[in-house]
Amino acid sequence: MTGHSFRKAERLLKWAEFKKVLDNGRKKKIDSICTVFWMENGLGWKRCGIIASKKIGPAVVRNRVKRKIREVFRLNKHKIEPELDIVVIIGKGSVNLPFSTLEKKIMRVFQT
Repeated sequence: MTGHSFRKAERLLKWAEFKKVLDNGRKKKIDSICTVFWMENGLGWKRCGIIASKKIGPAVVRNRVKRKIREVFRLNKHKIEPELDIVVIIGKGSVNLPFSTLEKKIMRVFQT
């Protein structure tokens, strides 16, 4: 299963990286589930960052949703072309959503 990992180099870690994508990237709101921002990065690999506000719920709930989003990215990053920086801002609608539904809705953004 090589290629299905989520390495540190594939994460957006610094606020400046997040801000660059939020300010200059394309944007798509997916119902009340989340808002996805993306832009080409020219690095040769894809990177993902997740923002979860305290309005979503307690830390346990926020972390569970972030794990689901990371798993969607990890399993589908080979389908996303070209190399992008992706920022997902989680919405309240994603809390009780099954993984398969979340995956379909998020990946629909990158198939058009």
